Amino acid sequence: MIKTQSTYQGKFLFLFSILVFSLFLITGCEKPEKTEMQQEQKQETETSEPSAPADEGQKKSAKTIQIKAGEFQGANGWLSDDKIVYTLNEGTDSRVFAYNLFTGDQTLLYESSYPIASVTVSPAGKYVLVRSSPGTYEGILTVVKANGKVVWEENISGFDFAVEWNPYHEESILIASFTEDWSFTSYHVDIAKGTSEEINLREPFVKWGDSKHLLFLDWDSENPSLFAPLVKKSIDGNNETEVKPDIFQFDSAKDRVMTITVPANQSDQAVYTFLDNDFGKLSSFSVPHLTSYSDWLVPYYDWTPHGFITFQPLYSAESDMYAGGFQLISVDSESGDKEVFFEDMENVPLSCSPNGTACLAGFYLEDLIMLDKKAIIPLVEHHNDKM
Repeated sequence: MIKTQSTYQGKFLFLFSILVFSLFLITGCEKPEKTEMQQEQKQETETSEPSAPADEGQKKSAKTIQIKAGEFQGANGWLSDDKIVYTLNEGTDSRVFAYNLFTGDQTLLYESSYPIASVTVSPAGKYVLVRSSPGTYEGILTVVKANGKVVWEENISGFDFAVEWNPYHEESILIASFTEDWSFTSYHVDIAKGTSEEINLREPFVKWGDSKHLLFLDWDSENPSLFAPLVKKSIDGNNETEVKPDIFQFDSAKDRVMTITVPANQSDQAVYTFLDNDFGKLSSFSVPHLTSYSDWLVPYYDWTPHGFITFQPLYSAESDMYAGGFQLISVDSESGDKEVFFEDMENVPLSCSPNGTACLAGFYLEDLIMLDKKAIIPLVEHHNDKM
């Protein structure tokens, strides 16, 4: 019996060992499969995590402006990353609308029985300045908030006007009024105070260096030149300081200044230099430039949060003979790095969204360039509904 029991026990242990070993093999084979599945699931999760913005982007596909009556005078700029401003003429009336590019909703901001000559949006989209023209030498300047409320209005005589918003304090505006012979009068408008006062400026085209100082190129009328010194001036005084010599063109945005110069040893190149508020160099880059009679052509551009977006030609030539097309590029003001978005573009005016992901382009800003999607979409569709 003992021997028989031992045999049974031996068989049992043998079978049990086989069973355990088989289970071990099965488990060992299954583990990699389970791990691979887990990895695939993890990869799917990781891949699907960024899909929220993609879905959001799909939801935010741009909707074109549907015009059933009236003439599209042009888009005018951005109130926010989603909203633009555009002007529509219908009969003798002109209307300014705020339009949401991604919902198609629009709001009437301002209506005039006189032709609207220009519309300018403040840098952060807080205000819109509308210039309507009752006559050739008269302008009604009206400032409305983004909700359409009129906050300032004044009649100023002039054949044409230049407007420069203060990016540090949007209630502050510089306005230059021109006569037909291009003599000018400059005004400083304070929307918060409701005041408009004449100020003494030697140049009409000035920029804000900071909240209280202006920048301008000090051209010598007796000795015409392509270059002039960049001068800084207090808005409430006559003290002037030369900050940079031999500047061809300049511009400024909040906390940044950009100058364009032409090296003596590289006359076919334009050098763009970004400066901080203290005129310390941040970065620079160069592009071929195009000659225009006795001048140089500066391609259109607009500022973005980290630099600006502009067109650059492929080579230097006479502008009326150039046939190479333009690249649409962005430039980082900190590093000077370039990124090319489009090839073979036309050099046309630009107005870019506050976050720099989209631009209006064209002589009427009639196209929407989605930089993040690298797509160009017509902004307007006309419909003639006849019953």
